[in-house]
Amino acid sequence: MALFNYATKEITLKIVYYGPGLSGKTTNLQYLHSVLDPKRRGKLLSLSTEADRTLFFDFLPVELGKIQDFSIRFQLYTVPGQVRYNATRRLVLKGADAVVFVADSQRDKLEENIESLQNMRENLIANNLNPDDIPLVMQYNKRDLDNVMSLTELNGQLNSMGVPFFEAVAIEGRGVRETFEAIVKLLLKHVSKKHRIDVRTAEEEKVQSITAPPQEQKKVQKEKEAEPPKPALSKEVSPQVSSDGLREIMDALSGLRSSIDRLSDIMEKEALKTDEILGLLEAIKGSIDNAKTKKRWFLFG
Repeated sequence: MALFNYATKEITLKIVYYGPGLSGKTTNLQYLHSVLDPKRRGKLLSLSTEADRTLFFDFLPVELGKIQDFSIRFQLYTVPGQVRYNATRRLVLKGADAVVFVADSQRDKLEENIESLQNMRENLIANNLNPDDIPLVMQYNKRDLDNVMSLTELNGQLNSMGVPFFEAVAIEGRGVRETFEAIVKLLLKHVSKKHRIDVRTAEEEKVQSITAPPQEQKKVQKEKEAEPPKPALSKEVSPQVSSDGLREIMDALSGLRSSIDRLSDIMEKEALKTDEILGLLEAIKGSIDNAKTKKRWFLFG
């Protein structure tokens, strides 16, 4: 579930890498952590168990711009692959905004893939998340090994939803960036639709730039610096208003609108003419002046 932090002006989005044991989830996160800008990412944290571990790190990609003046912070997690750590799987999946399912392409791992995929759906439901609605991307890893299933076979067995899928050799970094960029684009579109906000970052090159190698990032930065500056658009700076204060203002405006509507109805029903209205206003003014005169007479008379 997207978390909106009004104090820091950040939206935190959680992406979980799911899949059977040793399918390549950890390798995906380790590679992404290595290619992301060190200034924008946190430390790679690890929670180790006897035979598996859970990884986590977050990062704030400035290249994506902002959503309604909010910066976007991504949190990336892996789940333990072993079935006996299902309680941890379920806990890590809690509040997830998107999922990458990392499948092992080897033919003898098919049953483990199917079991893990079904387990993912069950744990999503247990966390009140709709498995048919959450953004999902399939990654078919270990494509460099012998005895791998074809993409047609893998999609037939694992991808009944028809979600985007990518081949990968995560240990070499192949397909890792493409998988991540795809889930980010799906997630941003999902957030835009769900919360009815305008995501001003739909440009594909912006999403791709967040995982670009350092030399490519420097090249892009130099190209941007070489571009002539665009004329700044003048905009009025409005004071910051809290949500409660904004609600009070909206309520006041609503009341004012209602008063104006009532006045219009009265004027239409009574069909008052301009002269009559001016006469009434003059009479009111005279009454006020008369009251002021009486007040002075009362105080000083």
